[in-house]
Amino acid sequence: MMRLRDLGGVASSAQLIAAGATAEALTRGVRSGTMMRPRRGYYALPAADPMAVNAVRAGGRLSCLSAAAKYGLWAGRDPRLHVTVPAKSTRLADPGVDVVRHWTTRSGGSEVWRVSVVDCLRSVVRCAPREDAVAVLDTAVTSGLARLADMASLVAGEPAWTAGVFARARPGSDSGIESIVRQRLTEGGHVVEQQVHVAGVGRVDLRVGGRLLVEIDGYAFHSDRGAFERDRHRDAELARRGLRVLRFSAAQVLDSWRQVEAAIDRAVTDPEVRYDTPLRTQQLRSLA
Repeated sequence: MMRLRDLGGVASSAQLIAAGATAEALTRGVRSGTMMRPRRGYYALPAADPMAVNAVRAGGRLSCLSAAAKYGLWAGRDPRLHVTVPAKSTRLADPGVDVVRHWTTRSGGSEVWRVSVVDCLRSVVRCAPREDAVAVLDTAVTSGLARLADMASLVAGEPAWTAGVFARARPGSDSGIESIVRQRLTEGGHVVEQQVHVAGVGRVDLRVGGRLLVEIDGYAFHSDRGAFERDRHRDAELARRGLRVLRFSAAQVLDSWRQVEAAIDRAVTDPEVRYDTPLRTQQLRSLA
């Protein structure tokens, strides 16, 4: 049971037997309800992540955006289960959910329920829309799961067009939403800096055109009153310093981008927006 938890709640019989379990003990565990068998030769705790269990039941491992979600990265809004399965797999079971199967001859990682970080990033670039793929790469670099310097090596063995996607990765996005804002504003011709430090306030998500500060609130934003009050204090302090900040929610960015972009465009060109306090961009070389 301990080894099963260490492996993320899902493991193969070979892994469990190598850790000291016996075939008889595994059978007893299934009969007693302390574990379940989603597929022949695989075992899971009753409380194991349903996505992980469904991936094994479907004949493979979580991949692409589904694996990205389990690594704490941006996962877009694709509700389907992305699973990597061996290229020669046959008679795969139906897990009862909408599945996207990625057929591959390689899949690294010690966990039987999800691919490695490297294979996750590669599958995301091949499968996901470019904007989402870059957001996954950005959050992987910022979180430390990947290095910007490694992006070139991830292209090895991949289709030639993927190099352009990997080349768009940048450090500094704490969330996929921040990455999407950066990408869209940059493509719109704006100069965008991320993780800008303001003395007495702290880090601000973005500075646009050297003038306008932009903060992005994620889906879980304001889950408590304290978070709400802290951000109101930050906004007031920025205003006291003569700096203007625009704050947008994740829903606004994803569902009402034209309005968000129009507000930013107008604010950047507004002569009343001041930039008279020295700011410095936080050094992010350690992430590269």
